[in-house]
Amino acid sequence: MSEPVLSLRGIRKRFGTVQAVDGVDLDLNPGEIHALVGENGAGKSTLAAIAFGTVIPDEGTVEAKVVVGLVHQHFQLVDRLNVWENVLLGREPKHGWRIDRAAARERVRGLAADHGLEVDPDAVVETLPIGVQQRVELLRELERSPGILLLDEPTAALAPTEIASFFRTITALAKSGAAVLIVTHKLQEVIDYSTRVTVMRSGRIVARYETNATSTDEIARAMVGGELPPLAERAATTPAPRLSVRGLAAGSGGGELVDGTFEVRAGEIVGVAGVEGNGQSALADALAGVISYTGTIELDGVVLAPSFTPAERLVSGLRVIPQDRRSEALVLSWSIVENVALGRHQTAPLRRGSILDPAAELAAAKEVIERFDVRPANPQAIVDALSGGNQQKIVVGRTLSAQPKLIVAYQPTRGIDVGAATLVQSRLIEARNAGAAVLLISFELDEIFALADRVLVMSGGRFVGAFDRANVDRGRVGTLMAGGH
Repeated sequence: MSEPVLSLRGIRKRFGTVQAVDGVDLDLNPGEIHALVGENGAGKSTLAAIAFGTVIPDEGTVEAKVVVGLVHQHFQLVDRLNVWENVLLGREPKHGWRIDRAAARERVRGLAADHGLEVDPDAVVETLPIGVQQRVELLRELERSPGILLLDEPTAALAPTEIASFFRTITALAKSGAAVLIVTHKLQEVIDYSTRVTVMRSGRIVARYETNATSTDEIARAMVGGELPPLAERAATTPAPRLSVRGLAAGSGGGELVDGTFEVRAGEIVGVAGVEGNGQSALADALAGVISYTGTIELDGVVLAPSFTPAERLVSGLRVIPQDRRSEALVLSWSIVENVALGRHQTAPLRRGSILDPAAELAAAKEVIERFDVRPANPQAIVDALSGGNQQKIVVGRTLSAQPKLIVAYQPTRGIDVGAATLVQSRLIEARNAGAAVLLISFELDEIFALADRVLVMSGGRFVGAFDRANVDRGRVGTLMAGGH
């Protein structure tokens, strides 16, 4: 057996009162894809950051024998620079004392072709969909030819077709002799692509498996310490008109919504299936009122004109779970209490007259913490210190606790563990059972099929298919997503 290229021994790390990592030993061997899994807040991302060197452990040793690269869960890109500038930042080819831009473009273009990661070297990063930004983040690390590659939730923002392409790249990298550690919540990907699995819970390693000798169910039980909770029961409802959208068009420069005509009724979940970049972001942003649009949006008989601000839409009963929690939903330097109050601070019970009620704010935060199992269960904890999954639970909890008329849920379970995903999905079903209308935009077809009463398929900025729950055809949905007829 090959000698490990990365060895961690006795690793411990504490943040304030939270013991994030507690006595962990881990080896990574050349040529393997090693999956590291666990609940949100189990210590996985902290351990990866310690292995890379951006977090210093309180105790323990890290020994790496080759170059280490880390692809972060939350991208570390410079938004206003273009792709080649991000990939080669600090390592640009020079012609004399000047950067050779043509050579830089060709180097990135060749790197992308070699790894099957299509990207435009001149595209500005902030204009790219999240899935393409993920490719840029990966290319930046691959350009350094790392012998060890650490991947923190690398497929959380990718569509199914992109995931297959991504793992072709990673598998080829491992076959060339690199060691890969992948932190993920997607257990089927663990089974399909990894060699070994390590399970963390509460900062400790609780199980280790050879992938070919385990199952998703066994891994899930080890993660949560028992059986997964069942998905909430779907109650019989009598759907009534709630959201009516006619001829909606928005966005530009690729990924635009060309013609959105559909409805969502109170007491139902309508799932939107499609490959990322086919108008989903423009649809969600137009409904939220954060971009201009043409066409008609009507909520409970009231037309939400383009001039209606996001705040006015909140008052109308519209709530959005955006696709990017860090840049679109949370103020990272604020506490859980302050973030839960965000968007609800203008109305009762959080506001009394002209002032906020601190007791009501605290009660609202505690309700979200309890209903969504946010960890740590400290209302005053700063959100930036929480794991990505716990941040997502705050966003979802805040949205659903406001008794909305309409919920636009964009990738609501992105980056959260299997137990937390089931919890969030159950809360969406409960909101639907209580009479809310839910528009679910997800790149996880299993999630769409599990939750939706009706399924709409998007391709090329248009709705190209519609299915009732009773007659939805997975193969047909996939064909329409791919642009088939």
